[in-house]
Amino acid sequence: MSLKNATVEFQTDVSSFGEGIVVAHDESTGSLVIRDADGIHWRGVEDHIVVIEHAR
Repeated sequence: MSLKNATVEFQTDVSSFGEGIVVAHDESTGSLVIRDADGIHWRGVEDHIVVIEHAR
């Protein structure tokens, strides 16, 4: 299932987390791009996120 447009919490380093919206998700590799409230993009994998709310 695609996570595009889902609100997620993501890990930025060992003890820091952010929250944002998934703007791209490759289901075959698990990679994704998240945009936070400041417009900053984070690239990572599904293993480093927690879904807060699925897109409707």
